[in-house]
Amino acid sequence: MALTTAPFKFLGFRRSLLTLSPYFLVKFQHSVSADTFKAVKCRDEDCDDFLPWLEKKAGMEISSVLSIGISKYGRSLFASKNIEAGDCPLKVPFHVQISPDNMLPEIKSLIGDEVGHTAKLAVVILHEQRKGQDSEWAPYISRLPKPGDMHSTIFWSDDELEMIRQSPVFQDTVDHRAQIRQNYLAIKPALDSFPEIFDGVTFDDFRYAYGSVSSRAWGSVKGLSLIPFADFLNHDGTSQSVVLTDEHRQISEVVADRNYIPGDEVLIRYGKFPNSVLLLDFGFTVPFNIYDEGTEIGPSA
Repeated sequence: MALTTAPFKFLGFRRSLLTLSPYFLVKFQHSVSADTFKAVKCRDEDCDDFLPWLEKKAGMEISSVLSIGISKYGRSLFASKNIEAGDCPLKVPFHVQISPDNMLPEIKSLIGDEVGHTAKLAVVILHEQRKGQDSEWAPYISRLPKPGDMHSTIFWSDDELEMIRQSPVFQDTVDHRAQIRQNYLAIKPALDSFPEIFDGVTFDDFRYAYGSVSSRAWGSVKGLSLIPFADFLNHDGTSQSVVLTDEHRQISEVVADRNYIPGDEVLIRYGKFPNSVLLLDFGFTVPFNIYDEGTEIGPSA
């Protein structure tokens, strides 16, 4: 398959470039090297039924060459067959993606335009979580990271944040937290109008849902979309593979930028992000990040 981006739009977000000192990167490094692709795969038995469920829901094959496993970065996708550069290892149709359009109209009508796509999609996630096994998305929602597995700086304790007070990431985190709280206060009247759905939902619940969306969703023709299965892919800043969307065919897909053999972890690039953005939005950093630039942050030697 020839690699072409002509009919596609790239999905992702752009933020200002900041840099963290190596002093702060040790705990959070997500190292990508030649050995990464040869990482030992552990079977993820919890996900044996996930792809069959998604393909049944989609009414089409999502992937015949990828399987879900566990790497040192957590849940991951691995090649189960040979994949050549230019191949398309997965395709996820729009109708099995979750966007703000999935919000109930009666709830959506109570939420103002000042509330962004991330917060609206967080409301959708909260609703589906409250449904439990009655949710049509239960196999996906139940496999979202648990709160204890979220490492974005918005979830850091005050003591942890104090370590980076001299870093612009500190203020970015403070501002981001304030934005999340502002969104929560804006949508709370809508949540309170449906106690049978949202009774007991707290700010922490909303922040968790918000963090899940901001770390896993891609920009889309619907503003923002969670793309099941594709969001099991981990990040490699040197990869040329990204999630692409084809509006004509109504699918999102990934085109491999390199050859993979069975057992290799398949990686994509979330965006051209410096470590400051990776830490703020995703909770990890990468060593020797080629997108780092600007003033180095941290204690002097």
